[in-house]
This record gives sequence, C-alpha cells and structure tokens, in this order.
Amino acid sequence: MKPLAKVIGRLNAVSMGDEHADIILRGASLINVYTGETQKDIDVAISDERIAYVGPDADHARGPETRIEDVRGRYLAPGMADPHIHIDQFVMPHVFAEQAVLRGVTALFSDPIDIVSTCGHSGFTEFLRQCGGAAARIFNVIPGGLPVDRELSTAKRLTRAQEAAALRRDDVVGLGEVFSWTRVTRRDPPTMGQLEAVLRRDCIINGHTAGASGKKLQAYVASGIFSCHEPVDHEQAVERLRLGMWVMAREGSIRRDLGNILPQILARGIDTGRLMFCSDGVNPADMLRYGHIDHCVREAVRLGMEPAAAYASASRNAFDYYSMGRDMGGIAPGKLADILVLDDPAEAKIRDVYVGGRQVVREGKLAVRTRRPPVPAWTQATIVPGRTPFLKEDFLVLGETDALLNTIVMKSEIITGLGQIEMRQ
Repeated sequence: MKPLAKVIGRLNAVSMGDEHADIILRGASLINVYTGETQKDIDVAISDERIAYVGPDADHARGPETRIEDVRGRYLAPGMADPHIHIDQFVMPHVFAEQAVLRGVTALFSDPIDIVSTCGHSGFTEFLRQCGGAAARIFNVIPGGLPVDRELSTAKRLTRAQEAAALRRDDVVGLGEVFSWTRVTRRDPPTMGQLEAVLRRDCIINGHTAGASGKKLQAYVASGIFSCHEPVDHEQAVERLRLGMWVMAREGSIRRDLGNILPQILARGIDTGRLMFCSDGVNPADMLRYGHIDHCVREAVRLGMEPAAAYASASRNAFDYYSMGRDMGGIAPGKLADILVLDDPAEAKIRDVYVGGRQVVREGKLAVRTRRPPVPAWTQATIVPGRTPFLKEDFLVLGETDALLNTIVMKSEIITGLGQIEMRQ
C-alpha cells in the first residue's frame, strides 16, 4: 500500500472536486464506528487505494472514468480484523485469506507459532513469503516465548538478531503472545531482554495471561504487555480492562468465550473501546459452519451490543491497538478503502468487499484470483515419526507398590485441572 504521505495531494484534490475519484459508492447507510451512528444516504469517493470523501453527495468528485456503484438500500462498514490468529495450524495463508474476505475480514494478524517452532527462522521467512499477495492483508508477529519450557521442549525460535531484522519489515508488527507469564513475573533474563528489545522499537507485545491475577497480572502488564485473549469470563475481562489492557474476546475453534464475557460487560456499562473480537484460530469446518469475525458480530448483536459498537470491536479497536488507526479501522477521509457492503448489518450479511479500493468480493462471491505460491519440498519433510504404530504397552505405568498418582483432567480443549488415580499392583 502507498503511505498516506505520498497521496495526500491527490486525496485533497478529489475531496475538493479538482480531480476525479476512481470509484464512488453511492447512497448507502454508513455504520460510523467513530460516533456510533448509522448515517443515511452517504456517498464514499475512493482514489489511490484510499477514501477521499465521505458525505451526502460526491458528484463533485465524479469524472468520465469514475466507476459508480449504486449501493442504495445497503450498509457500509469498515473491513473487519482478526487481531490474533494462528493461520498455520490449519491451512495455507492465501487459502485462509480467501475464505476470510468472503466473511468481511480484510486484515489478519497472524502468530505463526507452529511453523516457527518446527522450522525456525527458515519457516518464518517462508510463511511471510506465502502471505504475500493474499486477498486479505496479513500482518505477522514474531512468536513470543518459544520454547515455552526450555528444558522439556525442542521447539525452535528466532535469534535476537533475526527478531530485530524481522521487526524492520512492514508486515511484521511486534511480538506474539508471551505464553509463560511466570517467566515475566520471575524476571527471567532472556525473556526480559526480548521484551526490552521489542519495546525499544516501539512495537506491540501480545499477551497470554491464563491464570494470572492480582500482583502477578500487574507485573506482567508493567512489563509492557498490554493485551490478552485468554479471559474466559467477564470478571477476568474486567480485571484486565481496568489495568488499561486491550481484551480480545475469543470466539473460534479453540474456545468460544464471547457469551461468558459480553453480556455482563454490557450490563455493567463497561466501556468497550478496548474490547476486540479474535478467533485464536478457525478450522475449515468451523469457518463453513459459523464464519469468522462476522460470527462474532452476529453473536455480539444477539447478546445486546449495538451494531455500530460491534463493528467497532471488529475493526477500529483492533487497528487502534496495533497503532494503525491512521490507515485502517473506519470509513473516513484518508483511510485505506477497506470497505464492506452489507445487506443486513445485524446478521453481518456480506455482499461486496473492497480491500484498498479493489473489489475482492462481489455479490457474495470471490471476485479476484490470488497468487498461490509453490510450497518448498523441505517444508513437507520436517516431522519424522518414530516407531509406528504405538502399542498398548507404550502407555503402561509400571510400579512396584500401590500408589496415588496425580493426573491431568481435561476440562476443555485447553483448560486442565488436577485429578488423581489410585494405582494398584
């Protein structure tokens, strides 16, 4: 995308009617995520990937080559974002991006933990290459805190020099979720050094605070980590919001927490300006069955959230968190033209999608062909299984006396509890 600084002259001229717009979207109802209003009969003029004018009549920006799209009777909303997702758990990024834009998601903030833990820096750079040219904008973070346990894991990671080089890229926006918050509260030297290096570059650090509260949570936040997608209920969400954190309410294939968070947030009148929706990962079956961030909007409205506030949580708030609010997150002059045309905002029924003024979805169908980079052979030979198949004897616990042993109880796919089992001879 062209930086705003390079196009202000043309945008200014189109706004004034001294030059002509490339596209005018005519006569829609605008969901304004800045004021919470729904404005009627609004025109939007687009030029050079960006919005030049938003108002009741854009005829002054119309020229002989201007494309006019009549969207009367429909609604406009900013493109949605998923601020925390692990694309590499399930599918290739360009394939996921095609499905995402069909559901109104124009920006993905990817945390490629799996490919980096398996393939290290080579996997990271290859994944970034695979993200290029996708239908949606894909930004990445450096996976944070790998390996989670240095003594028990062989997971790979980037070196400090590789991290510094990655952060100089426009498509790398910070450090991914720092899993082991105990390494932060203990002030583990490698961890604190990593956090300091990222903060010196004025980049975002994503959090993972499952189980943290009180002084431990506050120490984590004081270390420069200002977001979390792990709250599972409204009390945990409110505790983090009170500390100035940004909360990503998770609603995806790993967990679905929105219903346990949002109703009480709304009932208590808690400000939602720092509340985002995220998936943490969506598998293909759930994408087809539920959707993506569009599902979060539908659920939020069903749970009592005003549509404009729901679209703010799905768009503006995420870009504000990533310090991208100058370019994305709303429909206003100067912003990138990432725009949704909706038949029904409460149901997030997507008709058309524009990314940088380019129409990528038309009448609910993909309107572009995206580049699908070849996959290097080496990436498909990175996991070597041991002896197969496993035998029943491999899972036997042998002992010479009766014993009461601790076990791990899976309360959900990711939440565990302590159990016990009595072992007898």
